[in-house]
Formats: sequence, structure tokens, C-alpha cells
Amino acid sequence: MICHRCGKIFQEGSQFCPGCGLELVGTASQGDHIRPISDPSMQPGSPPPVLYAGFWRRFVAFLIDRFLLGFVNVFLCIFYFFLSGMNWNSEELLTLSLTSVVFGFLLKWLYFTLLESSVFQATLGKTFIGIRVTDEQGRRISILKANARYWAKILSVLTLGVGFLMAGFTRRKQALHDFVAGTLVVLG
Repeated sequence: MICHRCGKIFQEGSQFCPGCGLELVGTASQGDHIRPISDPSMQPGSPPPVLYAGFWRRFVAFLIDRFLLGFVNVFLCIFYFFLSGMNWNSEELLTLSLTSVVFGFLLKWLYFTLLESSVFQATLGKTFIGIRVTDEQGRRISILKANARYWAKILSVLTLGVGFLMAGFTRRKQALHDFVAGTLVVLG
């Protein structure tokens, strides 16, 4: 059986959809009427409610992204180090370190901005966790909005992380940078 609302497959005889929590009325057969537990007034065929990604999902996605970006940056630095034949004690090592910081910054900025505004609407970490970034109407964000979202994260940092923690307490699970950029992070 397939849930008409979320598309998740569930077994015949199930009382609830494992994907979205819809309660089945009567027996689970092909023509059964399905109604949501949380909103009994919802009519079949109406759009499903938006499920927002909370703090912990976003945090795990962030850790995955940081690990991937760090790995790429370290790999390229080591590759350059051995390719150029630098000395460990040389002044060139300081230059390599500074170059790594600048390259890492640019890589992170482009990674988040381009992937969140792409057709995937998510970085690799967000994709792995099953969340994506949308505008407040649920549409794909533009590259300008993705750029604004990235730079607005500075405000979340300047509040000693409280801006990020807001994702766990606000109605639509928005962090401070989401409020500034007008974005949402949703499941799916």
C-alpha cells in the first residue's frame, strides 16, 4: 500500500502510515480513506502539512558538511604541499596555512550558497539527513537568498550561538539567519 499523502509504502493491515503518521480508517485496503492524526479536518487530496527540520537534524547535517569540507581542504593542502616540495620549517608553510584558511572560507561559502540554491535545495549533509532549504512559500531559494542566508549566519555566531539554537524553539524551527533571509528548513 502507498500513502496518498507522503508516498511512503506501508503494509496492509497497518493503522498508521510510517512516513507521515496518517491514521487509516477501517481496514487497510486499496480504497481506504486516510485521515491525519494531527488535523482531522484535512480533506483527502489537500496538500500535506509542512514538517520543519529542528535543531538536532540541522546540527547533524552541519557536522557532516563540516567534515566533508574539512576533508577536501586538508586533502588539497597536503596534495599541494607534496607537489611543491615545501619544507616543514619554511616560511612557505605559513603561506600554505593562510592559503588554506582563505580557500576553506571560499569553499564553504560557495558550497552552501550554490547547493542550497540548486535543484537539490540542500548541501550533501542536508541531503543525507533528508532536509532541504526553501523560501517561506516552500519554493526553491534563489542564489541571492542563499547568499543572504549564508552571510546572515554571522548574526547567529555573534549571538554566541543563540541564533542557531532558535531552530529548536521557534514555531517554524527557524534559526536567526533563516528569519533574516526569509527561509525555512523542511523535511523531505
